[in-house]
Amino acid sequence: MEQKQWDKLAEKYHDEVISPFFGEVENPLIDELKKIKNKNNKIVAEFGCGLFYLGEKLSKMFKQVHASDFSSKMVKKAKEGNLQFTNINLVQEDIRKINYKNKFDVILSVNSLLMPSLKDISVSFQNLHNALKKNGTCFIILPSMEAVIYHGHLLLHQQLDKHDEATAKRTAKVMFELNKYDLFTGHYTDGKDKQKFYYKHGIMQFMKKAGFNEIKISKVKYPWGKEVSDYEDFPNEDKLWDWFIKAKK
Repeated sequence: MEQKQWDKLAEKYHDEVISPFFGEVENPLIDELKKIKNKNNKIVAEFGCGLFYLGEKLSKMFKQVHASDFSSKMVKKAKEGNLQFTNINLVQEDIRKINYKNKFDVILSVNSLLMPSLKDISVSFQNLHNALKKNGTCFIILPSMEAVIYHGHLLLHQQLDKHDEATAKRTAKVMFELNKYDLFTGHYTDGKDKQKFYYKHGIMQFMKKAGFNEIKISKVKYPWGKEVSDYEDFPNEDKLWDWFIKAKK
């Protein structure tokens, strides 16, 4: 998605974007931030902050907070929601064009590396690495392509319980919206919107290429139901997930 799409979402963010910070989401990020030593003497940055829901928490944890988004409307609303925190610097900037060098002790990027261009994604990972201080920590959340395929698997078996195999396959493919996915690159296209999803092995490739080390990948787990957008509900099955990445420089 590009800037104009995110500008449009600024006014209806809760309705359109699945947030890893609300409801009964199992998100390890806050616990990981709490483990960082001497936080009150460190600088944290969130790139692609959206409406910056982490503003208050980060302001209280860290000495200085830098947050940015490439949507001017997102930044405007984020500033309005964080006026009381004097150690926060909120600016409009594009993660693909930032040029910080060894500036931040901790960096966050939450579902912001969704651009369709693989070259832009590679540049963005590199820019995050460049902006991080030596021995600094980076936390990234990314949408999982494996979770999408897993959901398709559940749809298929749901239909196998109702129909013959040929009909079940045909019906599940329609429900899965197979024609909108490029399973090779991990892209989902809906009209003019195109979004990147990530395979675990693809994340490792981007991270290693950018220069990160001590890369650990786990999950942000989402409860079934309305908080998982319009996905078909399977409350008795394992939860869907985003990837949670922790890495060092």
